[in-house]
Amino acid sequence: MDLGTIVSLVIAGVALLWSIYRDKSSDTEDLQKRVSTIETKIVLAESTIERLEAEQDEMKKMLKSLENQINQMNLKVEKILTILENTKGA
Repeated sequence: MDLGTIVSLVIAGVALLWSIYRDKSSDTEDLQKRVSTIETKIVLAESTIERLEAEQDEMKKMLKSLENQINQMNLKVEKILTILENTKGA
């Protein structure tokens, strides 16, 4: 074996040991921060969805009420038109 091979094997061995024994707490902290950020975003999204669903239900009720009011107004207009046609013809 020549010197270049020995040096490359030593460097590879040191790199392997370094990757095994190095302090990985910074990686863990970074991942925990990312997970907590994602969890926060999920909670916010869920609350927003719940609020929007409640608002949508309220809007459906309001729309139904408006439809009923419009139908009542249409009936009243038809009655008025009928009365006007009857008085015009008389």
